Amino acid sequence: MKQSRSPLLTQMTLVVALSLLLIWATVAYELNRSYRGELHEAEIRTAVQSQVFAEYSRSTLKRINEVILDLRTRWTGDWKSFAAAVAARQENIDDLTFQVAVIDRDGLLAFSNLAKPSDRTDLSQREHFLVHKASSGADRLFISRPVLGKVSGKWSIQVTRPILREGRFEGVLVVSLSPDQFAGFGQKLGVRGNSILTVVRDSGEIMARYPAATGGLGQFVRGRPFLGAEAAMSGNYRQLATVDNVDRIFGFQRLPEFGMTFVVGESVDEVLGPFVAHRRWVFAGATAVTLFALVLFLILARSLKDLEAVRRQLDAIFALSPDGFVAFDRQRRVQYVSPAFLDMIGIGSAEVAGCDEARFAALMTSRSKQEAAFPGFDTMRADALSRREDGGDRSRRFLMALSSPAGRVLEIGIRLADGEPVSQVLYFRDVSHEVEVDRMKSEFLSTAAHELRTPMASIYGYSELLLAQDFPESERKEVCGIIFRQSELMVSIINELLDLVRIEERRGKDFSFARVDAAELLREAAGNVKAPEGRERPLADFPDQPHWLRADRKKLMQAIGNVVSNAYKYSPAGGCVRMQIITDDEQHPGMCGLRIGDEGIGMTLEQQARVCERFYRADASGKIPGTGLGMSIVKEIIELHGGRVDIRSESRAGTEVTLWVPLA
Repeated sequence: MKQSRSPLLTQMTLVVALSLLLIWATVAYELNRSYRGELHEAEIRTAVQSQVFAEYSRSTLKRINEVILDLRTRWTGDWKSFAAAVAARQENIDDLTFQVAVIDRDGLLAFSNLAKPSDRTDLSQREHFLVHKASSGADRLFISRPVLGKVSGKWSIQVTRPILREGRFEGVLVVSLSPDQFAGFGQKLGVRGNSILTVVRDSGEIMARYPAATGGLGQFVRGRPFLGAEAAMSGNYRQLATVDNVDRIFGFQRLPEFGMTFVVGESVDEVLGPFVAHRRWVFAGATAVTLFALVLFLILARSLKDLEAVRRQLDAIFALSPDGFVAFDRQRRVQYVSPAFLDMIGIGSAEVAGCDEARFAALMTSRSKQEAAFPGFDTMRADALSRREDGGDRSRRFLMALSSPAGRVLEIGIRLADGEPVSQVLYFRDVSHEVEVDRMKSEFLSTAAHELRTPMASIYGYSELLLAQDFPESERKEVCGIIFRQSELMVSIINELLDLVRIEERRGKDFSFARVDAAELLREAAGNVKAPEGRERPLADFPDQPHWLRADRKKLMQAIGNVVSNAYKYSPAGGCVRMQIITDDEQHPGMCGLRIGDEGIGMTLEQQARVCERFYRADASGKIPGTGLGMSIVKEIIELHGGRVDIRSESRAGTEVTLWVPLA
């Protein structure tokens, strides 16, 4: 006759089953969160990189357009004089490599800085020649598909404008760029090992690619979200790459004015590398805990007296979890709360023990802010049931902001159980840091876009003015000077943004630490300073004995250079800039101070507190040039050295900045 299972053994079985359910539910939740988080971070990263890639390329193409407009006015048919003008332009633009050619109205090569005047190559079937010839005198910039040059024998992208005389088509002026001019920017972006950057024409043709793959130039891509008249200006997608068949997450940014889209892709395998390692450890830990719980269960099945030991073991498991759990019995009253939950909410177990749903919800509501209150059981259960019916695994994200302690944000989830004695389990995870990081990212992107928009608007406006009106030479030079200065500012902002992002992402992993003499470092920095006209180089007062620092020489030199630059900028009336080495400071044991002081306008206490914030500038008038990122970079570099930045200043009395760096 079959013996019935004892009620106590049944209860024990349920306890073990519940524990394993919670453990593996937590594992599943954590792995799903980690998986989605890595992919989301990759989407943000590729979107930002594609925007930077596009803005860099926009700037490059506008500079080339300026070259074309200038050279077109100088073409009179005189080969030698025009060659000199081309050479002068190439010398003035040292960061770009380009070739210049002129095609006459019959499609024959009239000039090339790579060919002899006698070489009359027929280019009448080139795309750019046909487009301009058929445009009925329209003066517009045209960018061709990649072509293999008949003269150079190399791949190039042709940037062209027609040569017009009294509205008549007289030929085409061509500036040829290597696709590497665009694709090589990938090295500056610091993309990952198997990542790619691609420039795609609106027609779908690949115009440039990094890493270089000439076999893919001119090939067509299909089915991309950035193709078509109604395509979004920017976004993300995931797809197998056409050239190498690698699964990637892509971010893209369109430039409709140039008919091009700039795409940055990261390998999914590389993106999910940290997740795979994390998953391995989580599964190992969860499996170990599961095996441990099963062994305990078998022991307890033979001997009910060990039931209390199992309870203690389960309590220990939940006590170690950073997430909080609240379990409800079949009457939907609080049956169990984890220590982590009590610590998160800041209450005692007596306040929630035996609470029904209404009382528990009221307690949570009283502990949360009105704008992000406890979502309520009906809302969460409806979401869980909907996912169960649809078979989906993406749950709605419920956030609760605590009124105390201020700034803490919890993510809340629910798991429903059909059996006894547990009907449902709430879990709480502290996501305060994630929420703050998301806020800071949004704020950073918004501020960066604002800072870049100002010089871009100025460049656009003055360029439009130059194109629309004829100016005397003196006024034209003045307007061009404004455009050049604003371009310099935008390039400076982009470069410093890239420096800051690279430093933050790497967190010192690319630093090369060595023994560096502080006095030698400051002497070199003083020698590298390009003091403003009429100003002396920094005065240096160093001790005779060496003071060895543990530092990355290049990065520390960058930080010193930023501080010295500010010292000159913010002392416009003159005065000395001094460098000192500070040692044996009681407040900074084991460190050496590199002090740079000026006799400038100084700062208020409020300005001192904010000077290392991104995009903050102590000069609100805008008369002193700068990006507002220099001191942010200084702070990041010094803190990654294990040091700190001290600032002492007095309004209209000067400023002293001390970089404290650990001794070797």
